[in-house]
Amino acid sequence: MFKIGDFSRLGQVSTRMLRHYDKLGLLVPNHIDEWTGYRYYTVEQLAQLHRIIALKDLGLSLRQISDLIQDDEMLSVEQLQGMLLLKQAEVAQELQASQTRLENISARLQQIEDQERPFPYEVITKSVPTQTVASIRQTIPHFSEMGFYCESLYQQLYQGLAHHNIEPQKPEIALYHQQEFSEVDIDVEMCVAVGESLRDHEPAADMIQFRQLPAQEQVAALIYKGPFNRASQAALSLLAWVGMHNYAPIPPLRELRLSGRAHQDGELQQTPVLEFQLPIQKI
Repeated sequence: MFKIGDFSRLGQVSTRMLRHYDKLGLLVPNHIDEWTGYRYYTVEQLAQLHRIIALKDLGLSLRQISDLIQDDEMLSVEQLQGMLLLKQAEVAQELQASQTRLENISARLQQIEDQERPFPYEVITKSVPTQTVASIRQTIPHFSEMGFYCESLYQQLYQGLAHHNIEPQKPEIALYHQQEFSEVDIDVEMCVAVGESLRDHEPAADMIQFRQLPAQEQVAALIYKGPFNRASQAALSLLAWVGMHNYAPIPPLRELRLSGRAHQDGELQQTPVLEFQLPIQKI
């Protein structure tokens, strides 16, 4: 058997990514030493890792790969062809959606020009109180996988709270700890509000932490209503507003899901209502 470092070198995959695959159930170590916590892999698992990498390079999502590798048999030609045809249709749909977004942006720019409005969102400044949350923090490899990780992490969070009979409150909150916008290695903390009495509570599970989000004297905030895949434009607009008004941002950016959980019964909300909050200070 190979230690995770040796297996990482053989498979040409970082140890961080192997730990991601372990947490998602895509590639679980053959053995974990109960005393040292060292992960060990077998040579047979190298073929499984290569299979995951190959499917990922073809553009399949982690969810699709997870569904495929549940079967111990090798992927048949017919199965692979079916998945690629599905991916082809998805890419075509994404291209159409991008074209639609481009048209919507052009229309919005024209509307702003007609109304002599310099900004597409109403931004306010306000103070926010402290908030006790349960949270899981993780680095997401790429922005395109945000939906998969979001659903997976919140599932772990809610299951951990339920196991310890802790009632989650509203809202869900996502914290983006990046100092600047990036599409790779996104440091995200998925949170859910809990009772004030739990702020010093011991972790409910391996990854869950309880902590208090600090009060902020001044945040810039805007309300966004629309699909999740367009919400980043609202967040970027908020950052632009902060710069235009001579403020300095103080990360992390907060995303509050005002309309409820992002995923209900495995389905993503189609038109969520979100509030983006960014702590600021005057330059």
